[in-house]
Amino acid sequence: MVKRTKEFVKQFDINLWILALGWFVGAMGFAVAIPFIAIYFSRVIGLSLFEIGLFFGALAVIRSTFQLIGGEVADRIQRRYLLVHTQIIRGVAFAGMAFAILNDLGFWWVAAFLVINSIFGAVFHPAANALVSDILPPEKRLEGYAITRSAGNLGWAVGPAIGGYMAGYSYGLLFVIASIVTVLSGVVFALYLKTPNDVLSNDKFKLKDLIAIKNDKNLAIHSSLIFVLYLVVAQLIATFSVYAVEIVGISETQLGMIYTVNGLLVATLQIPITKMLQHKSFTFQLAVGAFIYAVGYSFVGMVSSFKYFIFSIIVVTIGEMFMSPPSLALTSQMAPEGRMGRYMGIFGFFVASGWSFGPMYGGFLLEQFSGQPFIAWIIISSLAVVAGVGYLLFGKRLPKELNFKE
Repeated sequence: MVKRTKEFVKQFDINLWILALGWFVGAMGFAVAIPFIAIYFSRVIGLSLFEIGLFFGALAVIRSTFQLIGGEVADRIQRRYLLVHTQIIRGVAFAGMAFAILNDLGFWWVAAFLVINSIFGAVFHPAANALVSDILPPEKRLEGYAITRSAGNLGWAVGPAIGGYMAGYSYGLLFVIASIVTVLSGVVFALYLKTPNDVLSNDKFKLKDLIAIKNDKNLAIHSSLIFVLYLVVAQLIATFSVYAVEIVGISETQLGMIYTVNGLLVATLQIPITKMLQHKSFTFQLAVGAFIYAVGYSFVGMVSSFKYFIFSIIVVTIGEMFMSPPSLALTSQMAPEGRMGRYMGIFGFFVASGWSFGPMYGGFLLEQFSGQPFIAWIIISSLAVVAGVGYLLFGKRLPKELNFKE
């Protein structure tokens, strides 16, 4: 077992593991606090579930736009430089949120610092995802994305466990911890990450570059389907947390444990599942993951106790492990040389849009069917079925060289 683990680790460039370490630290800082911000808005500020969803929806235009800009910037500026500085700025923004909460400055100050954090998070992700493709040859990228996802989700396992415990004492303290840990992630990248020479674009930037999707029909279909799927995926943070704590009545500590189960499952099983599925087409993996998501979130509306919420999240997490690495690998296969950042930015734009509009969509349905949450969660989950069917149909027209691991 130890020998096999060593052999697996040696297959990959050391810089992939350093990137994964920094990603773990950054994800832990994010996960300490962000799952609880929706509860803070509900319990302390007094926002309704729909208002919370509306706020996260308002982040959509900003965050999604900066995913596109971040992709363009990642093709023109050294990606390591972006990773270092975006994480440090995000850490400062977390500190601002802590100050606003501890001094009761109100919703708008907290929201402003959250917007700053979201902007630089949006710039971070296309650069980090493109860097995986810079470090690894095409045949290793699927596993590379599985490794970085596992690292990020290990952070999600540790962060909410800390946050769920600390939330009972002080919401502000959560963001103090998040600030320190996020800055530490930037320090890891600054001190240890050595990246290959980026394939940078010398083209003069034009606004029309931001809508390059119009020139690649396959990318347009993939991006549209991933947006529909992420409208469902996005229920995990704001909608699920408020529903579980404020409506069903589980404790914040139990909520933290649910997110920890999610993170631990991905951290331990993502790589084995990815290896098991590596000979299947990317679109098949995405479709199966979407259908599993639909089952998991449909079940959320049927249950009202902590142990069954755990079961629901286990199902949702299995869907997550099926669909996430192939969604990135498929994007990297489509990208022409010198445009990896742009393609990751476009992909990230639609993912961020799903993450942002999803809570508004879910919050609206839960308020409309407040006495029948099962119906609300069924309607929410139905979009995952739409995405799954879409990927099965897409797989029939997609060239084989794009749809399979090389």
